[in-house]
Amino acid sequence: MVGRWAKKSRILREYNDKIKLSRGCEMCGYDKEAIHLQWHHVDPSTKYKAVAVIISEDRNLDTLNKEIEKCICVCKACHGKLEMET
Repeated sequence: MVGRWAKKSRILREYNDKIKLSRGCEMCGYDKEAIHLQWHHVDPSTKYKAVAVIISEDRNLDTLNKEIEKCICVCKACHGKLEMET
């Protein structure tokens, strides 16, 4: 039997994946698989937690949406390039 918290995390993960796929990489346009898309905080000083941590620990939709608003969606390759620039 799946616990209440595990179910909530799964629902938020699916929600997060849908958002990532609808946006795609904002640098190169990649939009094939959500697993290859990541959130990049535009201003790291505003970061509460990583989106994945919010999904697994906080399990709160409002907190998740607020954190996503601070980010751009990028593929792993472009995210690496952004991180090297900072």
